[in-house]
Amino acid sequence: MNPETRSCQNCKNQFTIEPDDFTFYEKIKVPAPTWCWRCRAMRRMAWRNMTHLYQRDCAITGEKVFTLMPSTAPMPIYNRKYYASDAWDPLSYGRDYDFSRSFFEQWKDLFHAVPWNPFWTFNSVNSDYSVSAYVKNAYMCFDAGFAEDIAYGVTIHNSKNSIDTINCEWSEFCYFCINTNKSHKTFFSRNCTSCSEVWFSQDCIGCTNCVGCTGLRNKSYYIFNKPYSKEEYKEKLKELRLDSWSGVQASQKQAKEIWEKYPVKYQHSVQAKDCSGDYIYSSTELRNCFFAGNSQNCANCQSIIYGPIKDVIDVTSTGVNVELCYETIDAGDGMSNVLFSFDIGGSTNAEYSTNCHQCNNIFGCVGLRKKNYCIFNKQYSKEEYLELIPKIRKQMDEMPFTDSKGRVYTYGEFFPPEMSPYSYHETQGQEYFPLTSEKAAAAGFHWQEPERKQRGASKSAKSLPDSIQDVEDKILEEVIQCEHAESGNHSENCEWSCTSAFRIVPQELQFYRQMNLPLPRACFYCRHFERVSWRNKPALYQRTCMCEGKAAKSYKNIGEHFHGASACPNEFETSYAPDRKEIVYCEQCYNAEVI
Repeated sequence: MNPETRSCQNCKNQFTIEPDDFTFYEKIKVPAPTWCWRCRAMRRMAWRNMTHLYQRDCAITGEKVFTLMPSTAPMPIYNRKYYASDAWDPLSYGRDYDFSRSFFEQWKDLFHAVPWNPFWTFNSVNSDYSVSAYVKNAYMCFDAGFAEDIAYGVTIHNSKNSIDTINCEWSEFCYFCINTNKSHKTFFSRNCTSCSEVWFSQDCIGCTNCVGCTGLRNKSYYIFNKPYSKEEYKEKLKELRLDSWSGVQASQKQAKEIWEKYPVKYQHSVQAKDCSGDYIYSSTELRNCFFAGNSQNCANCQSIIYGPIKDVIDVTSTGVNVELCYETIDAGDGMSNVLFSFDIGGSTNAEYSTNCHQCNNIFGCVGLRKKNYCIFNKQYSKEEYLELIPKIRKQMDEMPFTDSKGRVYTYGEFFPPEMSPYSYHETQGQEYFPLTSEKAAAAGFHWQEPERKQRGASKSAKSLPDSIQDVEDKILEEVIQCEHAESGNHSENCEWSCTSAFRIVPQELQFYRQMNLPLPRACFYCRHFERVSWRNKPALYQRTCMCEGKAAKSYKNIGEHFHGASACPNEFETSYAPDRKEIVYCEQCYNAEVI
């Protein structure tokens, strides 16, 4: 079988379906996609709100509950205790399949009718404002697990005493980091492992007492990649005044300038065999995957970091022990043959379903628990179910749904993005594939202007004390205006999520004082999107190694390279776009410089 080039139904660009893809589609009995991988990923991500909380009334008790489901969504919200109880039955919302209407129209009606869980959280203590599991004292943390004393974190696991982190594991006393693991007292850093007392650094492993460094291995007492004695380092550290906002800003700016003067590896990866994509760890045979770990034989996936995960395509954000899944997002552990579904866990042979857990053989269902052989929340016998499913799939092809942009949805398409209850700017899509309101609307994504709460700021960010040493307890009573709202200097992402003002909570203030860190000047969402901007976007570019040998003008090699004095001939796919400033090396040349 040969590769096949098709035109994307959405963006109209050409995309290629590989022979291995066709083999997979045949194995799980689905048609080949009509959207390119990028458009498919954006369509899925438009159905996942990760970090935006709303306050709504419980439809049973009337009490105020926090939920990820916005107030504009029609489905009722139950409090967590009632939702998990046997006081209501999701099967009571069951309905017959109507062959005179399209599948997606009928599913939308069911989706809007079935009560919704505020958000998943279990075995958590003192963590009411966190979407998490097995956490203690977590505040405004999302996708967190097995952690303690954390705040403002996203995808943080097996960690404690950390604030403002993304994709961090097995770490302690870390602040403002992304993709940093097994580290201690690491601040304003990215892509670091096994580091301690490290500031403003990237791609450092096993380093201690370093500031503003890049590409170091097992080094100590370095500042801006320059070595110092222990005594010299301590004196220099005092001069940097990292307990002050002005000192942090100055050092961070200088660190970014240093990062651009040293080579980076074309791919962020460790023990990745036969893999293309970026941020890949302990995996084999991955194609076009981003943020993947302990995975095998996967393609076009994002955030499949826990593993083991194998034999999946077009999967975004899933748990452990997952196989043979396709077009799913926000799926939990123990999944097999789950297709075109979101917010689902512990299930097998499930299609077009959401918020279902520990279910088998379900189609088009919402909110089921421990059920088998159900269609649109109606119970069938095994024989009835197996007889009806092929008829529904055929009807989906013969009576497709057409969205407002004229795109046709037959069997094999994920849910139309215009049916999502979330505005695109508050979904995972905005983090990976950011859009303006105009472009989102043009692409058929749901977009709604955020509710701008009028928070009367009592203090401007500019008026905050420069040093943490000068901060008094009364700061806890202040409402601080976000510096971005104050100046209008929003990034392309944080503009739509900025809360305009924020408060410092006691847990935060204690941490800043303990770590000798200055107060932040921006709200949680603006800080979050600043860290998100530190990682490369999920896109690949064909490039040639920038190692120029002895003719190099920008960076002079210090190691011996296989190509000698001439320029390196190696080519590769990388997430570093050609217009980026970084000096991008192939793995061989990079290792010659850092190992």
